[in-house]
Amino acid sequence: MPGIEFDFAEQSANLEPAVRMLYQTYTDVLPYQHKFNDALIKAHLQGLDFSVKHNLWKEKVEHEAYILGPILEMIGGWVQEQGPEKGLWGIFEANSCHYQQFERIEVKPGERLLQCPYKEMLEIVSSLGTFSITWEDVHHKWCIPLWKAFAKKVGIEIEVTPGETCCVSLKK
Repeated sequence: MPGIEFDFAEQSANLEPAVRMLYQTYTDVLPYQHKFNDALIKAHLQGLDFSVKHNLWKEKVEHEAYILGPILEMIGGWVQEQGPEKGLWGIFEANSCHYQQFERIEVKPGERLLQCPYKEMLEIVSSLGTFSITWEDVHHKWCIPLWKAFAKKVGIEIEVTPGETCCVSLKK
């Protein structure tokens, strides 16, 4: 997976525009402090809001797991070869579709602690008056079912404790 290792000599030309964009993003403080994952998190919240309004959130989760199926199958192969810890690693740290969401992922054996990127952004976009989802919807109709769907596809079982820092751990 390309995010795991970075060949600086080969990729350095791509680094300058990326660092410029990162700097532009973090210096944009109006109307709120922007973060590198803002657009991704807003898109997730917009899609979730639509799917909850139309009672399609289960289908949204299933579709997301389907779309990432080939990646999850690859991670499942790692699990078979190297054990369940490799499943957590593959879902969170080795998958740019996931690690780009979180500013911090704390890695512990059999456990990942993830700073929730949705709470603050949900508060910001809710001020527009056009969103109807709650933070509980984000937990129970997006993160928990999605991560459990991913885990099932890679061949592991997990437990999720939601919060400002979510805990995803291998089921004992």
